[in-house]
Amino acid sequence: MFITIDRLTIVALAATAMLPFAAFSPAQAATAQAATAQSCAVQSEQIRSLAETAEPRAAAKALRNVRLAERLCAEGGRLEAGKKFTLAMSQLDTSVELADRR
Repeated sequence: MFITIDRLTIVALAATAMLPFAAFSPAQAATAQAATAQSCAVQSEQIRSLAETAEPRAAAKALRNVRLAERLCAEGGRLEAGKKFTLAMSQLDTSVELADRR
């Protein structure tokens, strides 16, 4: 009389055993969320200040991405918001000289 355990059962048991170690306390979760919101606010302010002196078309594109990133931050999408902030910064980068402007 042997009991056979399939892979799915083993994975489910292993995941259940690790669950208590992966949990956050409510205080840690609130602290992490506040830090993310503060980081997003700082980044958006930096980009907005750079957009004031940038070319109008590039500034409009960058500010559109900043607004989207702020919404992503509010929803908890920190990784995607970071990508949008990076994109906005690259759109404001004036150190790149385009071929038609040489």
